[in-house]
Amino acid sequence: MKRLFSALALAFLALMAGCTQIDTGNVGVERTLGNVKPETLAPGVYMTVFKTVDEFTAKEVPLSLADLKPKSRDNLTMTDVDIDVYFKVNPSKMAALYIKYQGDVSEVLKPGSDGSMKKTGDEIVGMGRVLREARESVYRAIARFDATTMHLKREEIAAAVREVLQHELNVTDPGAFEITNVNVRSLVTDPALEASIRERAKVDQEIEAKLKQNDLAKAEAKRLLIEAEGQAAANNAINASITQNLIRMREIAAQEAIAAKAGNTTIVVPYGTQSLLNIK
Repeated sequence: MKRLFSALALAFLALMAGCTQIDTGNVGVERTLGNVKPETLAPGVYMTVFKTVDEFTAKEVPLSLADLKPKSRDNLTMTDVDIDVYFKVNPSKMAALYIKYQGDVSEVLKPGSDGSMKKTGDEIVGMGRVLREARESVYRAIARFDATTMHLKREEIAAAVREVLQHELNVTDPGAFEITNVNVRSLVTDPALEASIRERAKVDQEIEAKLKQNDLAKAEAKRLLIEAEGQAAANNAINASITQNLIRMREIAAQEAIAAKAGNTTIVVPYGTQSLLNIK
């Protein structure tokens, strides 16, 4: 009985030793006697007594490009360009990529909390292919922009790099790689040009301030003009309301007020002539 139990235990251990597990987010590529099976294996447990299963990640992978020196559209060489590219491999294409790029298998590195790159334990196929194309794409994308205004167009540069890179990868490996994001970390031009850019920014700010002052002055002048036009319209309305009869009535009222203050008076008000006031 003990011998049977021991035999079963050994068989179980041998069985377990001949199994491999593919974790979630990864896929497997099966090899039998050196021949690669074209179908990709999904996450799960597989028997590997007579075959080998290589596990590769299908998760997003960071790719850091540093110390690049591309030329801008105005033919100025950048001092330093640092860009991060993030991409995924289509799980259904993993086996085909493994067959095509068997020598291009890399361990995935990710930045740690201290900024250094740390090993993740995951492997990926075709990273060298993406890296070579990414460098070329950065050079081609940067060539679309002028060095003097490039620092204001990080998002446009990132979009251009992504567009160029995705197109080039699709030409050779349609649907195999997906560029998920591009981040421009650093754009450094020649120090003299950097000083020129800062000076230009200062001048632009001063011009903008002057334009705002001019706009305020124009607004104030417009307000004063509207106010003057309103006052003139009011004066015109008053002038139009004054008639000869109104003037005579005001004169008589004034003369009566004077006579009332003077006491015993005689007031003669001839029509059409100057009024006479006789005070006894």
